Amino acid sequence: MIVAALVLSLSSCRKIKDISITSVKLEAVSPEGLRGLNVFLAVGIDNPAMQIELTEIHGALKHSGKVLGRLAMDPVKVQARSAEIYHVRAVVTLAEGAGLKDLMVLMDEKALDECMIDVSVRPKLKSGLSAPINIKDIPLKKLLENAGNESR
Repeated sequence: MIVAALVLSLSSCRKIKDISITSVKLEAVSPEGLRGLNVFLAVGIDNPAMQIELTEIHGALKHSGKVLGRLAMDPVKVQARSAEIYHVRAVVTLAEGAGLKDLMVLMDEKALDECMIDVSVRPKLKSGLSAPINIKDIPLKKLLENAGNESR
């Protein structure tokens, strides 16, 4: 989801704007302590542009202004002019003050439609140029649709 948000935000370069997420597949989930999960994803990315490395990837899931969870993702190097599947790991943790009751709200489709995501990422070009990108209040529904996951 965060990679999809990044692709939406990289619209300054014509070729970079053409980068697209072609698939997202959940491969595995494993517990990470008492309040977290390791989530392993296979993300298909079609990149007609230059090589980009995505680092310092962080996110927050919010519902009604309350942060329910935080996400940190391992860096991803997207190869130039390629269409490949990238295997990535994300650590998802329950936010301080959020409990199981808050997560159960997300089982209601209407509540899920009200969820927003904040994303922070530092894309780095092969030349070494890098600048942080912060995107706030991305509708979760929009990210799921852009990733090809309209049905849950």
